[in-house]
Amino acid sequence: MKALFLDDDELANELVTYILEFAGITNYTICTSGNDALKYLKACKQNNDFPDIIFVDINMPGMNGFEFVGFYEKHFLTYSRKTKVIMLTNFVLSNEKIIAGKYESISDFWNKPLNTEKLINLLDTVKPDR
Repeated sequence: MKALFLDDDELANELVTYILEFAGITNYTICTSGNDALKYLKACKQNNDFPDIIFVDINMPGMNGFEFVGFYEKHFLTYSRKTKVIMLTNFVLSNEKIIAGKYESISDFWNKPLNTEKLINLLDTVKPDR
């Protein structure tokens, strides 16, 4: 299982490290900006080794989560159709769900912080190719 976690909040990133490892995900990358995450995905494309799950915070400076997903779908979705994209937010707003409906790759919205039980249940549905 391979995961990408994209969030500009350093405290959230420290917490997610423990949660991912507790859930059994040891192959993960944490990026703090959309640009860093896109560089990471570019390397994944070169190696044909995409994450099984991508967690994306909606509210980030520079490139927000929806802008990131737009770039992801335009440049990488063709190569990573099995990747699940989970949007993370402090509270899910109805207009965010409407915006998310425009993106093929977004599978769900989760409230922050990441929930261990929910993550473990998600892992049961994700079947990595590795």
